[in-house]
Amino acid sequence: MTTTQAIPDDPVDEPIEAAAPSRRSAGDFWSVYGVPLALVAVSVVFAVAAEGFLTSDNLVNVFRQSAVTAIAAAGATMILIAGGIDISQGAIMAASGLTAVALTERSGIPDALAVLIAMLLALTMGAINGLLAERLRIPAFIATLGTALVIRGVAFVRTEGRSIGFTADRGAFITWLGKGDIGPIPTPIVIMFAVYAASAAVMSRTVWGLHTYAVGCSEKASRIAGVRVALHRTSIYAVGGLISGLAGVVLAGRLGSASPGLATGAEFDILTAVVLGGTSIYGGRGNVLRTLVGALFLSVLTNGLILLKVPTFYQPITVGLVLLSALSVDRLRSDKT
Repeated sequence: MTTTQAIPDDPVDEPIEAAAPSRRSAGDFWSVYGVPLALVAVSVVFAVAAEGFLTSDNLVNVFRQSAVTAIAAAGATMILIAGGIDISQGAIMAASGLTAVALTERSGIPDALAVLIAMLLALTMGAINGLLAERLRIPAFIATLGTALVIRGVAFVRTEGRSIGFTADRGAFITWLGKGDIGPIPTPIVIMFAVYAASAAVMSRTVWGLHTYAVGCSEKASRIAGVRVALHRTSIYAVGGLISGLAGVVLAGRLGSASPGLATGAEFDILTAVVLGGTSIYGGRGNVLRTLVGALFLSVLTNGLILLKVPTFYQPITVGLVLLSALSVDRLRSDKT
């Protein structure tokens, strides 16, 4: 019961803070407010130093560029909160994007139906990750690394390494998902906010969400409370796969094509956004809305560096340092738990 009561905000924090507020206050402050403050700070710096940063077109572009990573990061947040990890998300994105485009272009299936099939495939791949990690007890990192290699390998074999694009009369719906508009707002941005609104509601207001936090806090306590831990975690991996599939379709729509190498390395940007948002890699602690802030921070940072004409090979160094800082805060915070 103690775990469940603490879940609505941050399930590990409240009982510990009550016992030792002076030891946890600094770590909690930076975990919750560090990235929002950093986002404001870098935005101010770029607004002053980078010409064109504050233009409406550029700000819309920042949100648009962050949309795909942010969408996938919502699912990754749930998995990490539950004490798992999934590094196959980039491969799942590639497979779902390829499936949607190939079914539309080569099979003549309506693209809306092709998107549905692609997302069901992504959900299945996520569920397989869960079964490998939870039923066969393969460490999640290794299990999802293996599935990532298999998924990409199959994609390369099926396409012979070629990309697939739309002809002029096909893929209108998929293209709209990637670079269309809903009124004045780009469709990917609307999808991104819809995913986060739904994810936040599920995680904070449903039994499934509460069990996700509980499983991440303590498997043993969750089992005693009647939670079927393996089944629940498997369902989380499946949901994460589904959300990654949506991100892959949006990315394919934005590019107007898909290839077996689509979203290569995307899992690292996704996990960086999740950790920057304050989700603990040790499970049981996190918030999907803060992940959105983390994804926006990465997009603003990259955009500002480009506007300042910083050479591109410095950008991963900067992102890596930011990630290490966030992990250091998470580690120090966990050591005091």
